[in-house]
Amino acid sequence: MSRGKLTLKRELAPRLALPPKGEFTVAQVWVDASVYHLDSTFSYLIPGNLSEQVKVGSLLSVPFHGRDVSALVIEIIAPESISGLKNISKVIGGVPLLTPEIIALINSAANRYAAHPFDLIRSAVPDRAVAVEREFASLKDRYESVDGPSIREYFQLPPYKERSALMAMKLKERSDKGGVLMVMPDSSEVSRLSVQLNNLNVEHVVIDSSIPKSELYTNFLKARLGDINVVIGTRSAIFAPVSKLRTVMIYNEGSENFYEKRSPGWNVRDIALLRSRVQDFDLLFIGYSPSSEVARLIDEQWVDYKRSRGKVKVNTFTPERGELLPSRALAPIKKALATGLVLFIVPLKGCAQAIRCAQCRTVSRCTCGGAHEKLSQSAPISCNHCLQKVTEWRCAWCHSERTSIQSRGAERHQHELGLLFPGVKSVVSTSEHPITSVADSGIVVATPGMAPQTGAGYTAVIFLEGNRFLNQPDMRANERVREMFFAHSALTAQGGSILCIQDEGHSISTALTTWNPSIAIHRELEERKSLSLPPYVRAAKLTMDHTEITRLQGALLAAREEGRIPATVKILGPVSNRDKSSLILTVDVSEGDALITTIHEFMRRRSASKKVLPSLRIDPYSLSH
Repeated sequence: MSRGKLTLKRELAPRLALPPKGEFTVAQVWVDASVYHLDSTFSYLIPGNLSEQVKVGSLLSVPFHGRDVSALVIEIIAPESISGLKNISKVIGGVPLLTPEIIALINSAANRYAAHPFDLIRSAVPDRAVAVEREFASLKDRYESVDGPSIREYFQLPPYKERSALMAMKLKERSDKGGVLMVMPDSSEVSRLSVQLNNLNVEHVVIDSSIPKSELYTNFLKARLGDINVVIGTRSAIFAPVSKLRTVMIYNEGSENFYEKRSPGWNVRDIALLRSRVQDFDLLFIGYSPSSEVARLIDEQWVDYKRSRGKVKVNTFTPERGELLPSRALAPIKKALATGLVLFIVPLKGCAQAIRCAQCRTVSRCTCGGAHEKLSQSAPISCNHCLQKVTEWRCAWCHSERTSIQSRGAERHQHELGLLFPGVKSVVSTSEHPITSVADSGIVVATPGMAPQTGAGYTAVIFLEGNRFLNQPDMRANERVREMFFAHSALTAQGGSILCIQDEGHSISTALTTWNPSIAIHRELEERKSLSLPPYVRAAKLTMDHTEITRLQGALLAAREEGRIPATVKILGPVSNRDKSSLILTVDVSEGDALITTIHEFMRRRSASKKVLPSLRIDPYSLSH
């Protein structure tokens, strides 16, 4: 029997720590101990052999409760005494990953969202690529921080112009004044902007989790070391260190994509506002219609509103019997098809989002409780919850085998449009099957945000089933739909038309015609202020098991009576959702910090007692889900 060759394993003796050198010998650090209440700073001795490597922003390994954990240096001090301090074990990587300004931002954001600093550091710093880091370790750190007067503006985009080209020109103009950071809601917008910047010969890097890990880390280090001072990217790019930063630009700041899904649920707009308190730079919001939060800042003259002058042709057609297109709308659509490309915006993807019995009209549901749907014309009926396919459908109530569609999807719309406009070619663009280029004529059916941009523009943009867009139940619906209607209407060619298939009299039609959402926004702000709703209140949503939430509600009511939380705090709920329940706390914005400080302390004490922590969201995207 053959035997493998035996080799001896070499053991490396740990390097002895040398005595500290110089005056500044102690590092103040945040530790990543995965424990909520251990979010304060800890002091460690810098051994002499690491004194040249340990810098503010360096990632370390330090001994903590019998094990080595990651830590980040936030300050280096000259201590009064070093007795009892443990030595830093080692420095991880050769590049300090965060600048003093970003450390101050993370500290401020951790207080703002009642979070552990490392929950934010994980968003601010991409996953390390060791091979890439070695290449940058010997490079000179050319990062610079600059000060200067700052402005805050909301720049409304005009109709008929390609927004990526406009934003690229704006960014190029701002880059002449210093570093620029541009944050976009999704990767497709970043890609389009990057192409436009390349056309303008603007050197830049992209911070976007969709690109390869090594490329992402390379781009981050280029920005961090000051090799390049124009950065564009998605959500986490708002933390990017940019040398000589003079401008931060955010497109469509109200997008749900700007809200972090992981704890602590921060959002780009509020992080940008916090960052503007740490650094002096011009803060520019760019879009078609502002969120309620920015609208309030405009109303209070804290942000200047730069309205775009423009008008578009808008017609509204009301379906009287549930038809896809009223007969009066057919003629203008045929006229538009004769001269170019026509865009149809539809609410849902797939073929049918709901199935019902053609005989008794009962809505079809799976045994698990999920709704039945058809993802395409050829696909079988399936459950949208458990994904189980139904090969032989039969009505659970009357046992009929005939189905009808209750809620059309994009593919069903394409099919019905093909019957209305025979011989006209059509394509469907959804998040699952995006289309980036189209012909000069025909029909494009797209879900919101997935319409391909064209150089010549669309001869008509039609919003199908407009009432389904306009009658969404959550508080964010109006501002979300307004931005969506404006953004897609802007894709029309000069002289093109916009058709809204919906009930008459909605304010969106007037806003589009005048290209001015201000009147509708101001009315909504007045309603929200009178009802004490965001953005005039700060909100906190705590979610726990049913039994725990009842105890928490009692404790909060007692705290309010005893004055430990502001007397104006409203405690709403509990609201049940399957096996969990939620409490929603609201308070006037002037007392928001006091409420969050109390919640932060409650979470710390609960963590120190080793109790299960509630899921916490501060100022979530929507209070209704």
